[in-house]
Amino acid sequence: MRYGSGMTRSVLAAALLASFPAFAAGLASRPADPWDDQPSLEGVYAAIGGGGVLLIFPGDNSFGYDLELRVGYSFNPMLQVFLSGALDGGKFSGNTFRTEQIVAFVQYHLYVRPAVMVYGRAGLGVGLSGDVVPGRTAAGVAGAGGLGIEFRVAPNLFAAPEVFYRNTSLSAQGTDLQVQTVGLQLNLVYY
Repeated sequence: MRYGSGMTRSVLAAALLASFPAFAAGLASRPADPWDDQPSLEGVYAAIGGGGVLLIFPGDNSFGYDLELRVGYSFNPMLQVFLSGALDGGKFSGNTFRTEQIVAFVQYHLYVRPAVMVYGRAGLGVGLSGDVVPGRTAAGVAGAGGLGIEFRVAPNLFAAPEVFYRNTSLSAQGTDLQVQTVGLQLNLVYY
């Protein structure tokens, strides 16, 4: 009997030791909270935002507003490419002035973590305005750049405050105007 009892304890001990790695793996592979996982950041990229700006003209400037819409593709957590449509507006001497930019951007994340990311972006495109020459649309080259921080608010959704700069050269009927925009905007970004 004593031999059988020792054998039973040995078999039981061996079974427990053998099952421990499977038990530990089961605990480790339990479903995680979706907030614990880093989103893939690969696929459709879309954002909408707005904020305040300082419009700078030769010899004059004004505070105003900014609206921006972005649509593109995120290749990986570091690199995104998108097309942006932006509208900047303000008042000069009681007259409203608006300029639009359609710009292709490359965005690069300098720091990537599940809850926060830091990025820089730069782009080149075209600027338009109907307020340079009455009855005409002024057009020209537009360049832009920005630095921002994305804070995760949902599994694939980020709030992103950003400081940006735009430079637009507008020309219509022999009238040339250089418009610079410096601003701060808050974006809602989806990956």
